[in-house]
Formats: sequence, C-alpha cells, structure tokens
Amino acid sequence: MVTIPEYYEGKNVLITGATGFMGKVLLEKLLRSCPGVKAAYVLVRPKAGQAPDARIADMINCK
Repeated sequence: MVTIPEYYEGKNVLITGATGFMGKVLLEKLLRSCPGVKAAYVLVRPKAGQAPDARIADMINCK
C-alpha cells in the first residue's frame, strides 16, 4: 500500500479555496506532510475589494 507522501511525490497539486479555513489547513498539512510535492497551485479569486495576491499575503501572514 502506498503512503500519502509517496502518492504525492513529484506531483503538482491544485487547491481551490485555499484562503478559507479548510483550504488553509489542507495546504499547511500537505506542505508539512508531503515534502516531495513538486508544486502546489492555489486558485484564489478577488473578494470584498481585495485582490487575490493581497488575500494570499494575508493568509501567509496569518491576518
């Protein structure tokens, strides 16, 4: 049986909703538990007058 880190080894991952509560938890867990992930792409839309890049910056800075 293949472990989760082995499964994601060398793969690209797309996460939608990464700035929401579950998305943040999923992204953090994936990056911490699966160091072999090739790339993690996050799909973020503008919301409440805030640009996607600003929302990502807020998420990274835990605002």
